[in-house]
Amino acid sequence: MKKKILTDGQLELKRQKYFSESGFLAELISSKYNDLPFENIHSYMVKIKKGFARANHYHLKKKEWITAVWAETELKLKNTETGETKEYLLDFEEKEQHSIVYIPPKWAHSVKAINNDSVVLVFSVTPEDKEDTYKYNVQL
Repeated sequence: MKKKILTDGQLELKRQKYFSESGFLAELISSKYNDLPFENIHSYMVKIKKGFARANHYHLKKKEWITAVWAETELKLKNTETGETKEYLLDFEEKEQHSIVYIPPKWAHSVKAINNDSVVLVFSVTPEDKEDTYKYNVQL
C-alpha cells in the first residue's frame, strides 16, 4: 500500500465511523492506513451515550492509552490473570491536569458515560485486531 503524506491541507482523509446503540467509534490517524508522518500510531474517538458502557473486553497483546475529552467517563480495569481491579474517573473539563491511563495487555477495560454523553480518545501502537480482542464484562 502506498504511503499517504499529510501536507498543508492538500489531502483530506476519510475515516470510518462505527455506530451502535451505545454511541460510536470513529477512526482517526492510523498505521492501519499508512498515514505519514503518523505511521506508528493507531487512534480513535469513542462517543459513549449517558448510562451506557462500551468496550468490556481485553487484549493479549495490544497496549492502549485512554483519555477523556468531553464529560465525565468512568474507566474500570480488571487484570484477567490476578483479578486486581482499578477505577478512574476521567474528566477533562475545568481542571489544570487531566489523566491519560495506560491499559496493559490482559487488563479488561470498560468505559461508561456518567452524567452526560461522553467522549474519549484511545491511542495504541497497533491497529485493532479482532483476533486479539476478547469479551469480558468489567461492569459488574
